[in-house]
Amino acid sequence: MSEQTTVSPCCITGHIHQGEPLGSFEVLHGLRTYVSNPKPPAEGKQNVVVLISDIFGVDLVNTKLVADEYAGNGWKVLLPDFLEGDAIDHNLLNAIVPNLRVQAEATVASKAVDSAKMAAAMGPWITKHREAVSKPIIENFFKALRADPSTGKIATIGYCWGGRYALVLAQDDSPARVDVAVATHPSFLVNDDVKPITKVPVAIFKGTADAMMTDDALDEVEGILKGNLGDKLVVKKYPDAVHGFSVRGDMENGKEKGQKEEVTKDTTDFISKYFN
Repeated sequence: MSEQTTVSPCCITGHIHQGEPLGSFEVLHGLRTYVSNPKPPAEGKQNVVVLISDIFGVDLVNTKLVADEYAGNGWKVLLPDFLEGDAIDHNLLNAIVPNLRVQAEATVASKAVDSAKMAAAMGPWITKHREAVSKPIIENFFKALRADPSTGKIATIGYCWGGRYALVLAQDDSPARVDVAVATHPSFLVNDDVKPITKVPVAIFKGTADAMMTDDALDEVEGILKGNLGDKLVVKKYPDAVHGFSVRGDMENGKEKGQKEEVTKDTTDFISKYFN
């Protein structure tokens, strides 16, 4: 199985969101983890949602705010640092590719500079966080979480880089198999990643303007999974939404804000169906 490693500039663009995270960091199962607990705390076994971040890691405020949103459903939400402190610098969110609101001002020269910045940042990072390195870190966390007697059902939501791993954790032979998996604008996903998924409910959400995964590629993945999962599969495309829209969209743009809220609701509805 070949591991896709092609990177697009859209993987490194986006917007910093405003807000004060409600959770806090703890060391859980060996990893620094942002924890957002439901209020009031649940009694007995607790259903847990684990977010697998994009390349910007656990300190990006956007992802922590999303974790807090999901905790509002009565779930314990964990955002572990699977990158072990080696996230892409948040300053590159807007430095590598201009904000959507100012892209029209970009020149040929500035675009060339942006591409050079992307290559310098991403080339070594992709090698360092290849599957042989990252997959065991992720699996060990989920295995430890499953072994915790206070853990109820486990769902995972993966974003961009993390989207592929959410699906890997849904594979039939995964030693850390989850109960529900959601991949949101996944990066580096190949058909072989989803062929071994025949039991775990899966949702995949992607924008039609996502340069990291074409609509045709998603259609192929959907065809494979539909035969395996039937009505336990949900696939949805969001018109004109770009890569990263669920965590890095422009909240001053009404359409992007609406799509971010829509995909959050779609994810909540899907997980709730299998947590009940």
